[in-house]
Amino acid sequence: MSNQFDAYIDSISTFLAILFIQGIVFRKLREVKPNWFLNRRTVLLLNILLGVYYGLIGIYFIWRGELDSATVIYTNMRMNILLITAIFGGRVPVSIAYSIMVLGRIILDGFSPHDLKFILLLTGFFLICFIVTNFKLNLFKKYVIVFSCAIPVLAYYYFTDFGSHTILSYGEAIIYYSLFMATSALLFAASNYIDKSNKTMFQLRNSAMTDMLTNLPNIRYFLNTFEKYFLTSSKKRRPLSLIIIDIDHFKQINDLHGHQAGNTVLSQFSAILKNHFLPKQALISRIGGEEFSILLPNITLAESTQIAEIIRSEIERAVFPYNPKSGNVTISLGVSCHNDVNVFYKTKENLFEAADQALYSAKQGGRNQVQAARKEVQNV
Repeated sequence: MSNQFDAYIDSISTFLAILFIQGIVFRKLREVKPNWFLNRRTVLLLNILLGVYYGLIGIYFIWRGELDSATVIYTNMRMNILLITAIFGGRVPVSIAYSIMVLGRIILDGFSPHDLKFILLLTGFFLICFIVTNFKLNLFKKYVIVFSCAIPVLAYYYFTDFGSHTILSYGEAIIYYSLFMATSALLFAASNYIDKSNKTMFQLRNSAMTDMLTNLPNIRYFLNTFEKYFLTSSKKRRPLSLIIIDIDHFKQINDLHGHQAGNTVLSQFSAILKNHFLPKQALISRIGGEEFSILLPNITLAESTQIAEIIRSEIERAVFPYNPKSGNVTISLGVSCHNDVNVFYKTKENLFEAADQALYSAKQGGRNQVQAARKEVQNV
């Protein structure tokens, strides 16, 4: 029994380490590639990788069970892999983990009648886990259902000759089932903690980078991304365009209709920008009160000026619930571009200043227009 206890401590320590490693990797991914968790294709890819990860761990437990002569302990762990993967990962990860474990069992042990029994056992528990993933329940309720369904599955395993262990007595079965109960509860708690803490960290980071009124990236996120885009543009000699947008006579809207009316206009304006078709990797941000920006990687000055004009025309035609005293809501736009027609800016600040100067020219020229940065005001 001492050997079984050592195997239990070793297996649960390994499982917890595996959970925390996966948690750290996913937390880092949320920081570096947050869009991966929003895009359907990348989410599918992450789910596949998650299934492969836990499937390989299942094969490791199969190997350790034979090596340590502790097959019951490690079979419990393999069932916990399916339980945790189903509840926190879903259908795709649990299906892949199950398939890899079955394949690993066949490769390691062959395909004897005893192996067939084990595969049927694992398949039965997998089907339970798979069905529960479709339930519209919270994580804890799903866990309770799967855990309850594990009782007859484990009873079949404990009291059937699988060739890898002797049929257990009732006392031994109670001990092993108690270990399974304690282990699954601990692993569920650890997984739940990791999942919630990762999502909380992401939400806090996201809220710190998002403008609460418009739900657009704020100035902090803009500056971080601007720096990355500028360095990439300089290194690869590819164009990077910047459009700065200012809502004309916005102060009049606030003075005439109140600040809540101004917020309504800002919200509608940002919604129009978000719904506007822009090139890949374009970043729309709110960088001031009524000031917005659009970063356009791999877009030339001529192309970005054309995009700016389309946006200006769209806003001019849009119907807003509140307007300034001067007429309809309009915008002025300033455009600059790095690495375009032999124009290079030494710093991102110079590129921003060029777009800001172009915006100033648009304001001075009568508003409701687009101005591109002139070469004589660029720091090249």
